[in-house]
Amino acid sequence: MKHLLAAVDFSNSTRAVLEQSRLLAGKLNARLWIIHVSTDETATLATTSSFSDYSPEITSMPGDVQLARDISAEELKREHNELIALSADLRKKGIEAKALLIRGNPATEILAKAADLKADMIILGSHGHGLFHKALLGSVSESVIQHAQCNVLIVPRPGKNTTPPVL
Repeated sequence: MKHLLAAVDFSNSTRAVLEQSRLLAGKLNARLWIIHVSTDETATLATTSSFSDYSPEITSMPGDVQLARDISAEELKREHNELIALSADLRKKGIEAKALLIRGNPATEILAKAADLKADMIILGSHGHGLFHKALLGSVSESVIQHAQCNVLIVPRPGKNTTPPVL
């Protein structure tokens, strides 16, 4: 294994995903790609004429679209800076790490980037949401497992009573 793809979402599971990725990349002397897929709800708002479509109590105001674009740009900048910091920290620890920020559907983009990079393994976290959440929103990890053309490692959410794998 020479190429690992770690998908992060900046939730509580990000640290655990990166730690397992670091351990694997170190043991395998593999390149680690850290990917974050921004779904960016504000980008959706920026393509509409007003916020009132999303919340009836908000009436259309001049500048709605520009405000949404500004918020979206700031969020992308924050996510990009966070990814750069994560990859820099891993490089300080001797891991060849590169960061990628992509916009779109998380499962679709993770799978596409794994194929593009010829990843040997995708590493991502499990949020442990219940059935109701999965029925409404689906599960990124479940979709990746079902459609991946490579190995997939699901890192349990932090605090779950599990024993980490010995590497």
